[in-house]
Amino acid sequence: MSNDPPLLEIRNLEKYFEESSNVLDVLMRREPSQIQAVDDVSLTLEENDSAAVIGESGCGKTTLLLTLIGLHDATGGDIYYKGQPVSEFDKSDWREYRSNVQVIFQDPFNSLDPKMTVAESLKEPLKIHGIGDRDRRVREVLEHVELSPPEKYLGRKPANLSGGEKQRVSIGRALVLEPDVILADEPVSMLDVSTQAAVLNTMKNLIDEFGVSMLYISHDLSTVSYISEVVNVMYLGRVVESAPTEQILADPKHPYTEALVSAIPVPDPHYNRERTEMSGAPRDPVDLGEGCRFRDRCPAVIPPDDLEIPQAAYREVIAFRERLARDDLTLDRVRAELDDSTDTDALAAALREEYFDHDLMGENDAVLDTALSALAAGDGDRAGDLLRGRFESVCEQTPADVTTDDEWTVACHYYDDDTQIEEKRVPTTD
Repeated sequence: MSNDPPLLEIRNLEKYFEESSNVLDVLMRREPSQIQAVDDVSLTLEENDSAAVIGESGCGKTTLLLTLIGLHDATGGDIYYKGQPVSEFDKSDWREYRSNVQVIFQDPFNSLDPKMTVAESLKEPLKIHGIGDRDRRVREVLEHVELSPPEKYLGRKPANLSGGEKQRVSIGRALVLEPDVILADEPVSMLDVSTQAAVLNTMKNLIDEFGVSMLYISHDLSTVSYISEVVNVMYLGRVVESAPTEQILADPKHPYTEALVSAIPVPDPHYNRERTEMSGAPRDPVDLGEGCRFRDRCPAVIPPDDLEIPQAAYREVIAFRERLARDDLTLDRVRAELDDSTDTDALAAALREEYFDHDLMGENDAVLDTALSALAAGDGDRAGDLLRGRFESVCEQTPADVTTDDEWTVACHYYDDDTQIEEKRVPTTD
């Protein structure tokens, strides 16, 4: 076994942005809010290795990539290239790093200069890094990306290429420097389905032929099996599950991964399968605080041990508490629709009708009723305390990463140790 460090390693990487302050924030001396785009992400990429980062739009995938190539400075943690932290790079180190770590961008229609021919686009990085024998390199890389014969394409401009051909040129531009690592940012999302498979197969073959490592970033879990040996599932800046691709597609553990896998299209119109419920959209990644970040959308939130409540009803309470904590309730609109805007009993009833479809029983119903009455009377703090005291979930604590011997990692409170990852614990939802 080699003792060499990983080719590319990310350790507890953070990238936060400060939300713009307004005049009132400045006068009140409020600390600017933090947009937690990437939060405590760790992963490794070995030589001739391929890994994927998968998640919905806004989960932090592209920010992660831009931080990896140095376009964003890390807020915390570090990136290591061949064992050396990039935070200690000097100018020559950065030049070598940017030569050896190349990017394939998402949009082939805008990532190529419309005024440059294919030959000029491919020769430009060679000129920047002072590499000779350019004509040979350009012809060879065009053949490798299946744009053959090269003479047919060298003089063309992007306007004379199809979408698939443009992306193959983008792939060739990344390969022409013979890099160690390619960062592929949703490289087929702008292409039609018939072209996607061909381009993905080309990329997979190039990983083997060139001995290059690839970090593949996408929102589409159905494409990762073409490229990646390992999948890292990302949600609101954090990796919630990581495992070998075949295993994670066959038996996902985290509720969010389950939902992504269940959304993969099946090429059989008669195939019937149960889909995982996942409502809403990711919240804004601003001042997220502690807790599982998927809890407001999770179909299997964990209630207190002594609380008897249907899962669907419990999720409504959790979602309401989240909105109350973020001051995101439509109180003014609901109040304006009342005949008497000062009638707190009517407002409490209207709030229940607005945010709750499922009935609660016994003490659960009594606590919710008291909390809504407090909120209608203007005491949001008491409403929050009442709901927290009765309905607080362990999911409001940040789950630890639990890893098995075969390097399957899950961050979910349903898995307290690695033996529970092997035997799936997430319950069937009602």
